[in-house]
Amino acid sequence: MTPAARSLPGYAELAVGGLRHLGQVLGLGPAFDASAEENVSVLFGDWGHRNTRGPAEPGQPVAPAPFEYSLVLSGDRVDVRLFYRPLAAAGPSTAEASWEEGRRTLAELERRGVAHLARARDLGDLFRPRDERATLGMCLAASAGAEGVARAKVYFDTFAAGPGHHQELIGEALRRLGHGPAWDWVRRHDPAGVAALMPAIFALDLQDSSDARVKFYTTVHERSAAELAARASALSDTAGHAAADFVERMAVDGSAALTGAGLRPTLCWSMTSHRPGRPDDATLYLPSNRYAPGREDITGRLRAALSPGLFRRVERLVAQCAETSPDEGPENPFHWVGTKLVRYEQSLTLYLSAAAVEAARSAFSAQAAVARTATSL
Repeated sequence: MTPAARSLPGYAELAVGGLRHLGQVLGLGPAFDASAEENVSVLFGDWGHRNTRGPAEPGQPVAPAPFEYSLVLSGDRVDVRLFYRPLAAAGPSTAEASWEEGRRTLAELERRGVAHLARARDLGDLFRPRDERATLGMCLAASAGAEGVARAKVYFDTFAAGPGHHQELIGEALRRLGHGPAWDWVRRHDPAGVAALMPAIFALDLQDSSDARVKFYTTVHERSAAELAARASALSDTAGHAAADFVERMAVDGSAALTGAGLRPTLCWSMTSHRPGRPDDATLYLPSNRYAPGREDITGRLRAALSPGLFRRVERLVAQCAETSPDEGPENPFHWVGTKLVRYEQSLTLYLSAAAVEAARSAFSAQAAVARTATSL
């Protein structure tokens, strides 16, 4: 390990600091702050001391942290979540190592009553990495709130058996979970989506509830809001109208944003036991800081989408991140913005990197320290 690597905080320390900063900026209260360390300890297990994804190599750029934050916004409420890839406690973090670390965390969440693993266990033989080209092994996500970890999810790697098996694995997983008819529905009504599955992602909610979702992701290749609406309308007219409206509202260029090059939006199909024969809902994710890169671009759109009180809290976060954004980079810190299409306008989810939060935390914590020193003189 290089001296530079030793000087970096471990990933657990980084996540705790990030959660506490988000809690402070978003006004989540002292209980949220107090719970951050325990929440991260539960989720990161015995690898949180790491500050690189693998053995450090001189001259190589530091890889991004293996976690990100998401903010689920509904009414006046903010639910802060962590999405992450578990790493090996030491040595290379292969897909197999992430799988084993993820299993240990899931067992601990089950012991605490946070996760119900019957459905996940039924899929273990499908998604356990068994090909050298498996990419992730396993990813996990959970809410990290004042009352502890909640609403856990597992994300399985559809590269587990190597490239070219995504449809096979997703179809078999859905059939085992009782959603075979829904998979058949998607293949009939969204053949383009099935042909453009987003690799490496098959997700399960781990709640013991009829609302627990099974999800898989597809790439949006449509070049206009009207084309996207026609695709989503297979689920319902409401979903189609919501898809077009979301693009128009969240992109500076409206529908024309879909004609641009680069990262494409994502359409996620989700199934629950409420509707075993077809998807229960769909979620549309847009690359927010590509479609609304400036500070005013994103704040104007969030102002129209959020309640006034919640908007003011999120606006503070945007302002901090805009001030500390990299040169030539977007001021908008949110790389994705997502919404459900059937339950449209019930919630909005914003995704931001560990690096964006850490830059804001470092800068504004230092400013606060200087201000306290000046006051005490």
